Amino acid sequence: MRKGFSLIEVLIALSIMAILGSFVVPNIKKIQDKSYAMASEVNLRTFQSAVENYFLENNVYPVGSLAVNELFTLLNTAEFINTSPNNPYYKKAYANADTKGKITYVSDAGENYTLSLYNSTGQAVQLVLNKL
Repeated sequence: MRKGFSLIEVLIALSIMAILGSFVVPNIKKIQDKSYAMASEVNLRTFQSAVENYFLENNVYPVGSLAVNELFTLLNTAEFINTSPNNPYYKKAYANADTKGKITYVSDAGENYTLSLYNSTGQAVQLVLNKL
């Protein structure tokens, strides 16, 4: 009667686990990217709500081309948003250098605006919101 496993049996078990792992890891990455994209969209809608509240109080949208941290400062000063959402891709406050999950705000004359959200590649616009 033998005790334990032979080297061949251990190698076969390890190779089966490696093959199964190669299927699981890419799916986890896709799920993680999707959750980051959804969290970024929630952040964008939070800013949209604050911008609309700003309009209700001032009868004009904030004017200019603003990075998300500049927009937060303006809306926070006017008490339309309390805490700055974190960029889910970097797990910290938004910065001008962000490429993934970047949010931009543009309003030419304060009559309308565009909020843009960039996807995980940092190049393509994932979602654009205009005034309600």
